[in-house]
Amino acid sequence: MMKKKLQVLGLTGALILSSIASSQGFQIKVDEDTFANIAAQVRIFYLNKDKDTNHNYRYNRFQVYKFRIGAKGQINKLIQFYGMFDAKYNSKTGENPGSLWEAGIQFSFAPEFVVKFGKMRVPFSRHNFTSRHVSPVMSSNGDIFLPDQFKIALKAIKPYPGGYKASDPFKRTDFGTVIAGYIKNGLFKYYVGIFNEDRSNSNKVWTLNSGWANAITTGNVKDKKNFEYDIRVEFTPTFLGFKSEKTALNSAMREAQTYLGKFDTMTIGIGYHHEKHLNGLNKTIYGTSSLVRYAWDADFSLEKTFAKKYITGLQAGYMSFHNTHLYETVSNVYKKGDAWTWYLGGHFIYGEKIGMGYPGIAFRYEYIEIDGKYNNKSDLVYDRYGICFDYWFSRSTRIATGVDFVRAKDALKEYLKANNYEYSTTDWYIGVFTQF
Repeated sequence: MMKKKLQVLGLTGALILSSIASSQGFQIKVDEDTFANIAAQVRIFYLNKDKDTNHNYRYNRFQVYKFRIGAKGQINKLIQFYGMFDAKYNSKTGENPGSLWEAGIQFSFAPEFVVKFGKMRVPFSRHNFTSRHVSPVMSSNGDIFLPDQFKIALKAIKPYPGGYKASDPFKRTDFGTVIAGYIKNGLFKYYVGIFNEDRSNSNKVWTLNSGWANAITTGNVKDKKNFEYDIRVEFTPTFLGFKSEKTALNSAMREAQTYLGKFDTMTIGIGYHHEKHLNGLNKTIYGTSSLVRYAWDADFSLEKTFAKKYITGLQAGYMSFHNTHLYETVSNVYKKGDAWTWYLGGHFIYGEKIGMGYPGIAFRYEYIEIDGKYNNKSDLVYDRYGICFDYWFSRSTRIATGVDFVRAKDALKEYLKANNYEYSTTDWYIGVFTQF
């Protein structure tokens, strides 16, 4: 009982600290054109978790999920930079190893022509650009909220790994270069990216009886031999009074699901992705020698304030990946497999203070389907629901409590049942996000 009281007191202290933290960080300034903004970001959770592949019982824990230090600034009006270093919780080891999450240099020749180099967001879907720190549903972060047994399905998408490197399915950063532009005051934005091409035979074949297996190759897969290509175009109807998000001009390429009433925005985006992610396959076994993945994305985001105090938001998207893996249709007969997903989210925030902050509620739904068969069932499918009650002190500091529910269907459900894994889980949490 005393231990529980101390844990609750510790969490309460974190909430108080978060409520008074400034989101501005501090600035190192040489002159008007040369400066760097330094900030730190902390995400803390109390998690009440359902069964997963590592725990055959319901369990709970406190954890500092992420501590991030970042710097963003410019050398002059031509050259900007940013970098982020993370200590991020690993659910398997219980440790918070440090790593470089992102870093880049940007050359702003003109609003219509910006060149970026570094480890950055891949411009394919809005998922890649979304800042999780201000996502109204905290459990959209898949690293810790999506149980490992559901991540089994997402192995088909690697190296677009859902819930491994980042939060939403198919979110990703990589090393490369991007050319971007902000046209007609943001009516249109464009992104053209070239990134490392990642080739691997790991978990590329779904078998009828055993799940994922490594593909059999006859030679070297020649990783990093070529490039991955990504193209994205965004449209904002500025003529209707909406303001465009300045993602193309932002060296960190961030978009938010809420701007907490700062301005009304609507963004419609489409994206294309192309990458050879495996070659040297044994053609006599699989009937093909390579996998060349291409993907399409369409997404929509809207936030609008009514009566100067009712902040409403809506997000929706669809992604379709082709030739992500091989799957066994009948014994020793294989076919190229695809994957697709769609999601829907929304939020409502009351834009006048009640006490020290602004209350809100948000929901999120996502659906995942991967080609594969098991026990005479087709497709690895799960859907996921989240609801979250937020209390915002500022855009970067809040506390929240929520519930996350996931259930497997069809072939994935049969596979999880056969391996004695839970195929339906419910988690709940209390979270604290702050930036200072």
